Amino acid sequence: MIKRLPFLILLIATLASASALAQREIASVTDWRMQTGDDPSWSQPGLDDSAWAKSSYPVMDFNDLQDGGWRWYRGTFQVPADFRGQELGLGMAALDDAYEVYIDGVLVGRFGSLEPTPKAIYARHLAFSIPNGLLWGPVGHIAVRRRKGAWSTRLMALSRNGLAANEHPPRVGNMGTIEAQEKEDLDNGAIQSLLNDSVDLMFLFAGAISFVLFSVQHRRPEYLYLGLFCIVSGAPQLAAIAVTSSHTLDSRCWQSVLVYFITELPLVFSAALLGALCPRFRRIFLAVAVLALVMSIFAAYSLANNSGHQSAFIYLKTWAFPVFDLLAVWGLLVDRNKGSLTIGIALLLTYTVTAWHNTQILLNLPASNIVAGPFHLDPRNLGGLMFIFVVLVVLYLRYRDEQARQAAAAQNLEAARRMQEQLLATSDESPAGFDVTAVYRPAQEVGGDFYRTELLEDGSLLVVVGDVSGKGLDAALLVAAVLGGLAVEKQRSPAHLLEDLNKAVTGRTGGGFITACCARFFPDGRVEIANAGHISPYTDGRELQLENGLPLGISPHAGYSQTEIQTSGTVTFLSDGVLEARDAKGELLGFDRMAALTRKPAAEIADAAQHWGQEDDITVLTVARAAIA
Repeated sequence: MIKRLPFLILLIATLASASALAQREIASVTDWRMQTGDDPSWSQPGLDDSAWAKSSYPVMDFNDLQDGGWRWYRGTFQVPADFRGQELGLGMAALDDAYEVYIDGVLVGRFGSLEPTPKAIYARHLAFSIPNGLLWGPVGHIAVRRRKGAWSTRLMALSRNGLAANEHPPRVGNMGTIEAQEKEDLDNGAIQSLLNDSVDLMFLFAGAISFVLFSVQHRRPEYLYLGLFCIVSGAPQLAAIAVTSSHTLDSRCWQSVLVYFITELPLVFSAALLGALCPRFRRIFLAVAVLALVMSIFAAYSLANNSGHQSAFIYLKTWAFPVFDLLAVWGLLVDRNKGSLTIGIALLLTYTVTAWHNTQILLNLPASNIVAGPFHLDPRNLGGLMFIFVVLVVLYLRYRDEQARQAAAAQNLEAARRMQEQLLATSDESPAGFDVTAVYRPAQEVGGDFYRTELLEDGSLLVVVGDVSGKGLDAALLVAAVLGGLAVEKQRSPAHLLEDLNKAVTGRTGGGFITACCARFFPDGRVEIANAGHISPYTDGRELQLENGLPLGISPHAGYSQTEIQTSGTVTFLSDGVLEARDAKGELLGFDRMAALTRKPAAEIADAAQHWGQEDDITVLTVARAAIA
């Protein structure tokens, strides 16, 4: 250990001297002056620039420049003696323009192209090599020739990737040191943007949640609009990382324009969201959404064509939409929905923060970020995150209430189904002298088909089969009313029974109607049948030819005729759910196939119709005289 001590002391001394040397190897450029216009002679070190305006070093600048966008900067720096013989470099922070940089009148670096039109990739930290032997005097002169129009889009998502962070004046020093410092600035910029990237991922997560909620409740378009709002708020920022990190894509390529256009769409979907939350003012919000979309298209077109007018749209939207949202809050307040009002206020605060931050950038004021250790958070993202949190909480509460209502409705349907099963329940044993089989398969929890059989005092069997127009709970309630009427009906003649039933339901069908077929079977093989718009029954595969009366519930004065037949075969009653069964190709089961099926037992007929493709309630009831033992 003692033998290593001199070595450790030497190592520490070497590192300390290297650190001190590194500090001496950086020269700071001072005494900056600026002049608009363009003259190649302004790069020469002997130029008298005392009449030029005093300025800071070149920085990111959103404002348009005069004289065709040309601007020159000049500065001086002290050249340390130990620079001689070293491989020197020039470190340049990101500038949102095309530019050239000269040292002592010699071009040492270029970013993009200045003529005939400015063109460049995305701004980033760069290190340029200085020719050996260029800096021999005690004072060095630097000139930056800059032309506006190559980028100038600081408000875009394309500027928030960290490539342009950590502005600093041009610095001269050892090439290795300069390259290391510029890379460090670039890495620090990427670290600073991690918090913003995390917020963008949260936007995407919130969008996914919204789409899931919409998939469960299609009748709530606010979930869809919120999901779209979140996606266009987060996805472009992340896509911009790939676009701006490219060393080949022009800053005004179609990918850039597309990303810029999508970043403007949150205004469109937020207006649509407010329209869904406040139906009373839906048309106004729809008009605002259309206006925002048109403005976004023009702004993207302006950027693509380098017309420089996109800033005008940015100014307009920056302050127009907080005003719009203030009106939206008023509309939601009038609508008296606390959840919607909370969302509107959160959106107003978000737009206000965005407007203030954008204004700072547009006026070249210091746009302060929220700093948390090495991370920087754009306050616009914080406002958006707050808005998403509020909206998700409110919509979740609404979703929970909606699910509770749906659960209650499902319980009601289940109760209605059990009630309908009890009303339609028949004994497992057929009435004396007859074989009766009934199969009922509703298309939903409850259906609109019904049937009833009753053995009369003289040994005859009364059968009623019918179908209520419509489906669901309303149809089931009407079925219950019909079955209740049949339970107290004293008529034994099929035609008279239909007439009485028609008078009882007229005015109670809610604009619908009821088809029914009533038959009375006698032990000697006679059958009396009356029909009210229902499918005629079948026997031996043939449709019985009956006079068809009006469906029940249409006219209280409708009359019904009665037909008597003699048969020893099976009579099959069907509902239109069998006839209208439709396969995947859209083909109906139809009369021909149905006629062939009627020779089979009731369960097989119902199975065949279901297999073909059930779309309506299916009822099959067969009646035959029992075999004599």
